[in-house]
Amino acid sequence: MKAFLLACVCAVVLALVAVEGLNVVQKPVSVAFSTSAVRL
Repeated sequence: MKAFLLACVCAVVLALVAVEGLNVVQKPVSVAFSTSAVRL
């Protein structure tokens, strides 16, 4: 039972770290899809 609880805690911690990491990497929509420099 102790190992299961430890695994659950580790999964939650890894999920929180992943969420924070992805929030830092992602760009806002206005920056990611700005087409002012592209001419079609």
